[in-house]
Amino acid sequence: MSSRGESGATDSRCLTSFGDYEPLILRAPSLESLQHETYGRFLRNSVLEPGVRLVLLRHGRNPSWPYIDTKFNPNTGIDLPMSSYDVIYSWFLGRGAESLVLHLEALDSFELTEGEREEAERLFPQLIARTTETIMALTRLYRGRCPFRVNKDLRLASAEEPAPDATGAGDLFCARALLLSRNEEQRKTGAAMLERVASRIELGLFDLEGARVPAQGQSQCMHMLFQAVPRLLVGRSECEPYRENLFQRSCQFIQYVLDKHYDPITRRFSEFIDPRTGERSEVLDPGHCTEFVGLGLSAIYAMEKVGTGMTPQRKKLFFRAKKIMPEMLLAAVEVGFKTAQEGMVKAVNNRTGEVIDSTMPWWNLPETMRAALFAALIADNETIQRECLAIFGKCHNAYFGKYLNRKNMLFPHQTRCGRTGEVLDTAPSVPEGDPLYHSNLCFLDILKRLET
Repeated sequence: MSSRGESGATDSRCLTSFGDYEPLILRAPSLESLQHETYGRFLRNSVLEPGVRLVLLRHGRNPSWPYIDTKFNPNTGIDLPMSSYDVIYSWFLGRGAESLVLHLEALDSFELTEGEREEAERLFPQLIARTTETIMALTRLYRGRCPFRVNKDLRLASAEEPAPDATGAGDLFCARALLLSRNEEQRKTGAAMLERVASRIELGLFDLEGARVPAQGQSQCMHMLFQAVPRLLVGRSECEPYRENLFQRSCQFIQYVLDKHYDPITRRFSEFIDPRTGERSEVLDPGHCTEFVGLGLSAIYAMEKVGTGMTPQRKKLFFRAKKIMPEMLLAAVEVGFKTAQEGMVKAVNNRTGEVIDSTMPWWNLPETMRAALFAALIADNETIQRECLAIFGKCHNAYFGKYLNRKNMLFPHQTRCGRTGEVLDTAPSVPEGDPLYHSNLCFLDILKRLET
């Protein structure tokens, strides 16, 4: 097995080649085999270390850009037009800062050269600080909001300002980044933003920014994304003043999704519900479902690890969630994963199994792997645990066998076709590379959980 090739110059428009990369294929994985150092080394060599190198290389080519440079086509590695630098997605500001913080914390476990490590230790805090300063500027300009898209001067692309009484994913991702800041004022702002975001999620006042599937009611997406917050609070004494309120919000949204979006009798998960009648739609986004399972179980694990606020009601909710979530995962993968093409489609009809959107984005495979590992660890019988580990294995094999681009520093192709399996030069949400968020943070979570 080799997950790191010789770095060499390619076309001047492209990134570094990893021509000798070979995927590690898992056959009937067990918890013991996943805990072996061989597997951890493969994840670090194939995803986490190339991700650090990509940030360093991109910044070295364009040092004036103050954030992670994601202005390239993930399928080719070719730079986007210079005009792309006039577009800033607040999603990516928040995701990028969060990713850099968590990579920096894990840096000692990576096999980097001394020069690479020193450069990352120097550069990453600078990028984090510049990003969080920009987020703070956005909140001042837009009454506490972080618009989905602005230009490089932080002005809106359109004349319409974001509604102050609503929220969106940009607000949530940016608030999470501020919560991880070393600056106390920024942490306070982030915690206050998260509370405002939560209050608007509770009222259903949120936008599905960048969504591919047209809304058919109220989505569970923002409830799901909030589940990333508790794991950010563990081991951070500076966040203790905000911890219990945010834990309670996380519990509230777990219960809401379990009550409203899932039918335990039919095992149908609905991405949307009618907010007036509560009727569940027929749309299943398998990746969003498994992302809810993975983030939800990681949130529960974090709250149990801290141990505060464990009321009888909270314990009852956690017990219920641990019973339901593995079944939710199994049902979503059963209809969403396409074995012939080795990938998970974007959307299916949860009653008929008919494919609604046949594109297979990269991100839902690592999200499903995280969900499968956390579900396997809390499964109440060996059969469910074995099924969850089998899901982990086939998603691993699909991701590492079909998505990593040897010509682009092992950065994943964003989208493949669910009918033919071919790489599609189309973006699931925004037309640039992911700032080490989906895949990398999932694998950091997986490694950390396997270690414990």
